[in-house]
Amino acid sequence: MKKAWLVPLAGALAVVLFVIAFLVGGETPDTDDSLRKIASFYRDNDSDQVWASALLTWGTAFFLLFASGLWRFLRNVETERRAASTLVVIGSALFAVGATIFAGISFTLGDAADDLGPGALQTLNALNSDMFFPVALGVFTFLIGAGASILQTGVLPKWLGWVTVVLGVLALTPVGFFVFLALGLWILVVSVLIYMRESATPARAAP
Repeated sequence: MKKAWLVPLAGALAVVLFVIAFLVGGETPDTDDSLRKIASFYRDNDSDQVWASALLTWGTAFFLLFASGLWRFLRNVETERRAASTLVVIGSALFAVGATIFAGISFTLGDAADDLGPGALQTLNALNSDMFFPVALGVFTFLIGAGASILQTGVLPKWLGWVTVVLGVLALTPVGFFVFLALGLWILVVSVLIYMRESATPARAAP
């Protein structure tokens, strides 16, 4: 029996955990803020950073589960070399690496805030603010692969395929942060469409 709800559940949990992680972590200092402000923030919010890093890691784990289900869903309807759906796997792995790098830095900032000097905290804060290229490349690869596969197979609406490709291209531009935000909505939309399609499949196959 197909468990059509597994992929949507993983996607929804990933989005929820990402949102909670950002809310718990709060607005971190800018890279040009003073040493005193940066040190004070992390020493006053050390537990929040630890919790945010844990939530981000769990969200990434569920995102990988969602991505693997999406890859299976797309691969099953591809008739050629399946290169597009392979990009979904590669992109999700790159995204996971980038996200867990952020999680690791946030955990370090929270766990060692009282033991590190202001200069070290400033350096880690700068990395936590600007080391976004692995995530951006992962989002680009993931969305380009998913969008191309949708357009090639028609397994999901064509408009969604074009929107996905456009978002993928924009992920490597200055508006990449907003693409990351849009990724959450995209995951929810795709999760619902996959659930509807896979739930209806047994009914169509029944005598």
